[in-house]
Amino acid sequence: MWDLVLNHAWTTCVSAWLKEQAAINQKALAPERQGTVHVSNDLVTEMESVPRFGDDIPDEEMFVPFDVIADNITGDSIIIHGIGNTTENISRSNLLKRLQPYMNNRAIDDTAIVGLLVAYIILIVCGAAGNGLVCIAVARKPAMRTARNVFIINLAISDLILCLFTMPFSLVEIMMKFWPLGVMPCKLVAGLQATSIFVSTISITAIALDRYKVIVYPTQESCRPFRAFITIFCIWLIAFILASPLFAFRTVVHFPVNLPWLKSVNYCIERWPVSHGRGFYSAFSMFFQYLLPIFIVSVAYARICRKLKYRMVVKGTKLQEKQARDKKRVKKTNILLVSIALIFGLSWLPLNILNVVADFFYPFSDNSTFRIVFACCHMAGMSSACSNPLLYGWLNENFKKEFKEIFAACVKSPQPRARVNGRIEDARTDV
Repeated sequence: MWDLVLNHAWTTCVSAWLKEQAAINQKALAPERQGTVHVSNDLVTEMESVPRFGDDIPDEEMFVPFDVIADNITGDSIIIHGIGNTTENISRSNLLKRLQPYMNNRAIDDTAIVGLLVAYIILIVCGAAGNGLVCIAVARKPAMRTARNVFIINLAISDLILCLFTMPFSLVEIMMKFWPLGVMPCKLVAGLQATSIFVSTISITAIALDRYKVIVYPTQESCRPFRAFITIFCIWLIAFILASPLFAFRTVVHFPVNLPWLKSVNYCIERWPVSHGRGFYSAFSMFFQYLLPIFIVSVAYARICRKLKYRMVVKGTKLQEKQARDKKRVKKTNILLVSIALIFGLSWLPLNILNVVADFFYPFSDNSTFRIVFACCHMAGMSSACSNPLLYGWLNENFKKEFKEIFAACVKSPQPRARVNGRIEDARTDV
C-alpha cells in the first residue's frame, strides 16, 4: 500500500500537500515542558513530538506558527525549509519511514507490540481468574461472608476492574500513536484505573490494620459486618476523591494534520491548570498510594510478628511436639506477612518512581523508549492484581478449602447411568 502511495501519487499527493501547508501557514500543535516551547523544523518531526505520552499541554501558547516550504521536489527527495534558516533533505524512503506510524497508528515497533500483547494477556488472564475465584468462593457459601472477608472481596473486585477494563485500554494507549476512542473512554481509562489502584492499596492497608487489631488486641470487639461495609464505602469514596483530578483534567485534543490520507488525529492528554500539575499529582499519588500504605503495612505486620513471638515465649514448653507445631505455624505466618509487604513494595515502586521522574525531568530521548519503559513499570504494578489472590486467598486456609471444592466441582465427571427395568438409574451402590 505504501509503495502505491509513493510511486503512483508522489507528485500529486505529497507535492500538493507541502505547497498547501506553505500557502496556509498551518499551525501545528507543540507541547510546552519546563517553560520551553519545542518548535519543529518539519511537519513530521512536529507530529512526532506532539504530544508525548503523558505530557502536560498548558492552555497558553498551545499553538505555535509552522511554515513548510518545498523549494525543490524531485522523484527521490524533498528539500523542506522550516522555521528559521534550517533545511532538511528528506529522501522518499526516509519520508515513508517517518510517515508510516501515522498511517498504521503505531507508537512502538511490531516486535515490542507482540511482546507487550503476550505479557498483558498473561497478566489479564491470571489476574481475572484468581480474583474471580475469590469472588466465587465468597458468593457460593454464606459461611465465607464474614466481616473480615469483606475487605478481601473488596480487594478482589478492585483488582478485577484493573484486569478486565483498565489493563486492556492502557495497552491500547501505550501501543497507539494517537487516541482512537472518544472523550469518555479517555477519562475513564486513567480515572477508573487510579480509583481501582487506590481502592486496592487502601484495602491492603485495611486488612493489615484489621489483622493487627485481632492479634495484638484480641480482647477488643471484632469488626461487625455493618461497620465493615461502612468502611468499604469510605474506601471507595476516598479513592474516587484522590483520583478525581484525572477525571477532571483528562481530555481529548483534536489535531488537524491534513495529510493526503489522514486529515486529523486525536490525542488523549492531561491539561492541568497549573505548571507541573502532573508532576505534583504524581508526587501526591506516590505518597498516598505507596509511601504511606507501605509504612502502615510494614509497622502493623512487624508488631504482629513481635506479638506472636512474645506469645510463644509466655506459653512455655508444656508439650514439645505442640511447641514445634506452634513455632512452625508462627514462622509460616511471619514469612507470609513479610512477603505481603515486600511484594507490595516491589510491585509499585518502579511505576511511582517513573511517574515522578518523567513528569519533572523526562530523561528519555525518544517517545517509543518511554512507552516501553512505562509499559514494563505498569506491568510490575499490575502484577499485584495477580499476587493478591495468592497472598490473601490461596494462603488463607478457608479460601484454600473453597478453591479446592470449586476445582473438584469443575473436574468432577457425571456418574454413569444404567437402564434397569426400563428406567434410567444411577450406576452406583450405597455403602
